[in-house]
Amino acid sequence: MRSQQLPESWIGYYTSLIYAAAIAGSVSTARLMASFSVRTIQLGSVVATGLGYVLFSCIAPQAANVAAACLGIALMGFAYGVIVPSSSLVLAQCYSQAAQPLVVSVRQTGVPVGTALVALIAPHVAQTSGWQSMTLPVLAVLGVTFVLAMPGLQAFGTLLANLPPRQHPLRSVSGTLRQPATRRLALVAGLYATNQAALTTYLVPGLVWLHGLSVGKSAGYLAIATIAGAGARIVFGITTARWGRAIQHLAMIGLLTGVAWLLLLWPLPSAFRLTAGSVLLGATAMGWNGILLAEMGLAALAGRTAEAVATGTAFAYLGVLVAPLAFVGLEHALGSKTAALAALALLAVFAGASLLYSGAHPKSGTPEA
Repeated sequence: MRSQQLPESWIGYYTSLIYAAAIAGSVSTARLMASFSVRTIQLGSVVATGLGYVLFSCIAPQAANVAAACLGIALMGFAYGVIVPSSSLVLAQCYSQAAQPLVVSVRQTGVPVGTALVALIAPHVAQTSGWQSMTLPVLAVLGVTFVLAMPGLQAFGTLLANLPPRQHPLRSVSGTLRQPATRRLALVAGLYATNQAALTTYLVPGLVWLHGLSVGKSAGYLAIATIAGAGARIVFGITTARWGRAIQHLAMIGLLTGVAWLLLLWPLPSAFRLTAGSVLLGATAMGWNGILLAEMGLAALAGRTAEAVATGTAFAYLGVLVAPLAFVGLEHALGSKTAALAALALLAVFAGASLLYSGAHPKSGTPEA
C-alpha cells in the first residue's frame, strides 16, 4: 500500500475485489465452456493471471496506478474463479469417481501451500528489493505453468461433449440450487468458507487480543494451522477415496470446528493447547474444500459437473467475502470479539450438524420445480 500511497484499509478493498471477481468468474464458467474449449479456458486463465499481475505491479501516477491495480486484481480474481470449475471437468474425464476426492483435494492443496510459500518469501523480498521485484519471477512461474500444461490439455482442445448449454450465468447457478444435494453442499461451502476466513483473518489478532501473545508468536500458530490445513486436505482426500462417506467426513469437520475454537478461545492458555487448537482448526477450516467440491461434482446431473463446482466455489468465495462484515456485525451485537468468533464457529458447527442430520449420501436426485 505504501508504494501506491494508499492507506492500509485498501488491503480490505483489494481483497473484496478479488473475491467478487472470483465469484463472477465462477458463475460465468458454464457460459464460457459453451463457447470455448476447456484447453482454451485453462490456458487463457493463466495468461489473464499474468496480465493481471503486471497491471497490479505497474508503476504509474497514483490515479492510473490504482485503476491499473484494480483492473489487474479483477483479472486475477476472474481467472481464479474460472480455472477451478473448468479443471473439474478435466479431472472428471481423467479419473474415476472413486479417485475424485483425492485428486480434487490435491488440486485444492495448492492454495494453502502457495500461501505459505508467499508468506515465507514475500516479506524478505519486499524489504530487500521492493515487492515489484517479484513481477518477473511470478511471470516466469506462470510461463512455465503455461508450457507444462499445454501437452496435458492437448486432448481437451476440442472437448465439446457434455458441456452445459449456453444460458445466462445465474441460470446455471439456479439449476444447481434446485437440486437438493448440490444446494445443501453449496450452502455448507459458504458457511465453512466463513470459518476459513475467520481463521486466516482473525487467528493472529485474536490470540493477541485474548491472550496477550506477541504478533510473532501468534503468526507461528497461524503457520501451524496453515500447514495442518494443507495436510488435512490430502488426508481427507485419501480417506474419502478409500472408504467413501464424504458427507460424514464433512459433518465431522463442522462439529470439530467448535472443539478447535474452544481450545483457542478458552482462558489461561497453554502452549500445548494452543498448538492442538491450531492444528485442529487448520484441519477443519481448510480441510473440507477438496472433498466438498469433489462431492458436488459427483452429485451433479450428467454433464453439469462444472456448473455444480462453479456454484460451490461461488458460495465459498461469498463466505470469505462476507466473513469480515459478519464479524464486525456480531461484535457490535454481542459486545465481544470472543463472542463474535464463537458465533462464526457455531455457523460451521450448525452446518456440520445439518449434514449429520440429513444422513443420506447426496446424489443427483430430481431437481425441484
